[in-house]
Amino acid sequence: MHQVYLTRLADGSCLVLKCAPSHRVRLLRHEQQLLETESKALKTLHEFTSVPVPQLLKHDSTGGVLGIPFLMMSHVPGRRLSELSPRLTAREKQTIERTLGSHVRTLTSLSATQFGLTHRVFASKGSRSWREAFLTLLEAGLRDAEDMLVTVPYDSIRHCVGQQAHFLDEVTEPRLVALTVADPTNVLVDEETKQITGLVGFSHVLWGDPLMTGGIAEASHAFLQGLGDACPAKTPGTRARLLM
Repeated sequence: MHQVYLTRLADGSCLVLKCAPSHRVRLLRHEQQLLETESKALKTLHEFTSVPVPQLLKHDSTGGVLGIPFLMMSHVPGRRLSELSPRLTAREKQTIERTLGSHVRTLTSLSATQFGLTHRVFASKGSRSWREAFLTLLEAGLRDAEDMLVTVPYDSIRHCVGQQAHFLDEVTEPRLVALTVADPTNVLVDEETKQITGLVGFSHVLWGDPLMTGGIAEASHAFLQGLGDACPAKTPGTRARLLM
């Protein structure tokens, strides 16, 4: 969707340039502010954590220089975990998953004062409750599907979620939720040491239930070890929220 370029400078260093798609590309409702979301997420992570993420260098939402909105950030060395995974030993994979769980624990420790999409929260236009924010996000997703004539049982989905919506009220503090942080394409690993060098892909970040953070729903034992005391308790509410 976004156009991503690796720019090599005269001194041999590299920068990453991420550009918004053409105006002719139809975006989903939650995709309208992805560059702004990534910009704010990277700033927040650099200010409040030591998680290895790219450093934001410039965010131009007007497109004055290139003609389209763009994001420029530092280049994090390493190969994608998705590319290296077939060549890793079981022990190496466990070490990576344990480290990833530790990074996710740090991410989900960050809190905000409102729930919802990052650009709305930073503009003080978020929701007061996770139930309100979640149902708003769900409805936006369903309407996107309706607009694209996707055939799914819309009424059944709304009904089933509505029956379990009271479990959403168990979430009382907005936490940083990086939806794709554990995706193997967003985890960078050193080919020699087999250690995580960085995490990328922070355009899908919101403030809400930490259970939605990438990696938690399908967590391995090693990942849970890294997650430590941030591991979710096994309760009916937790199970229901994971399913939602």
